[in-house]
Amino acid sequence: MQKKFSNRIRQYLCIALLSVPFLLQGCSPSSLTDASDTAIQGDVSIEQANALLTKGKKREAAQTYYAAAARYPSPQRERVILQAAEIAASIGDVNLTNSYLAKTPVSALDGENRGRLAYVKALLALQQNNPTLALRTLPTNLDSLSPALREKVKHVQQRAQAMAGGAAAQTIQQAIVPTSVNRIAALLPQSGSLGGVSQEIYRGIEAARNNLASDASVRMYDVNASGALTQYQRAVADGADIIVGPLDKESLAQLLTQPQILTKPLLSLNYLTNSRNIPGALYQFGLLPEDEARQVAEFASARGQRTAIIMAPASSWGERLANAFHTAYQAKGGQVINIQQYPDNPSNAYMQNVQNAMAATQGRASMVFLAASPSQARLMRPLLAAQAPGVPVYATSHIFSGRIDPGKDADLDGIIYTEIPWVIEALQAGSLNNSAFPRMYALGMDAFLIAKNLPSIARNPNTQVNGKTGSIRLARNREIQRKLLMATFINGVPQALGQ
Repeated sequence: MQKKFSNRIRQYLCIALLSVPFLLQGCSPSSLTDASDTAIQGDVSIEQANALLTKGKKREAAQTYYAAAARYPSPQRERVILQAAEIAASIGDVNLTNSYLAKTPVSALDGENRGRLAYVKALLALQQNNPTLALRTLPTNLDSLSPALREKVKHVQQRAQAMAGGAAAQTIQQAIVPTSVNRIAALLPQSGSLGGVSQEIYRGIEAARNNLASDASVRMYDVNASGALTQYQRAVADGADIIVGPLDKESLAQLLTQPQILTKPLLSLNYLTNSRNIPGALYQFGLLPEDEARQVAEFASARGQRTAIIMAPASSWGERLANAFHTAYQAKGGQVINIQQYPDNPSNAYMQNVQNAMAATQGRASMVFLAASPSQARLMRPLLAAQAPGVPVYATSHIFSGRIDPGKDADLDGIIYTEIPWVIEALQAGSLNNSAFPRMYALGMDAFLIAKNLPSIARNPNTQVNGKTGSIRLARNREIQRKLLMATFINGVPQALGQ
């Protein structure tokens, strides 16, 4: 009965896809002949959705699919919701698409539906004229997808590549550069889910000001998603030379809806990579995980390691890191010979993932790139060491919690990973555990350093500043780029590589 049920869902959704030229890719009519003729609850609603889609009423069709989804158990329910999201994404309706995606958390999805979730996000990015984000979001392990979904992923990939290869995707307005910086405003939330992180960032800003014996003043402005514009204008009226923040993407997006009010430089603490028009006031800074993945690719390539396995969790974060590493590694002449997506929640299935990777590569891999959290890496590293003892494992700073715990982190010994200078400095000074979020503290210190020195940094593009989050330089699109230290674990404690 379960198989018949799944076939029935596949039949109706395939019919739906055949009705939309853009969504047609990979849906073969032969799959319709396999479906059971047994009637199931919900036929009428899905038939209505099919009819609406055939008539070109996509929004109504998406809403009907979503309504019909409630009649089915998992994983069919999520599959129908993702169909609704796919149609909403195809018409570029951000709010409608995201409302459906919110009902399909990654943890509730099986492998095929996780791939479909990534595809829908990429499709939406493409409809928003953001080919870079689309390419970064697409699933990387196509072998695990059904033929129909695989073809649709390839179709979006081709469109995104063509779009990215055309005229410049972004218009970058002439930079607003302050003549001097004496008053700094910090737009940070003082409460809510980001309240604790923001306090640590502000502590870092204050520490940098004190360490530099600077005469610059810093004032905090409490900001949330609905108040970013008001607080920015208030800070400018109070005489701020530069505004640091906001931290969350929603507040930053709100500011960019009215670029004409951005009369003073804005050093954001996050990135909006889908911005087509970069205002002259905007400088973007943050702890971008893709930067670290690219650095690992370059470092391993320079060591002559040219065949890689990627192991990443089945999550949007895992997809981002895997894509960033893959692209950078190929650019350096490397070849990714296997990609393994493992369960996002720590699982006993990790052994099977590792064994699958080793069996598929048959000893040809010269390195492993591991995208992982601390708990995931502690489980994965011993398995990799047992299955392929001579193959080096690389990772990003996300494998280290920022809290010294040799008992747990001994399992990470030997991993080579990217780390910010401040973590190594604080560890050597014995003060690392004094900070709840050491990397956010370092972000605050460097935010002040960049803000205070922006007049010289902005006018001299080749300037590199040795910061606490890495070696800092300003890219042509006014994004702050970082180069981190390479570190490893010895007896469960991080140490700069080569020391």
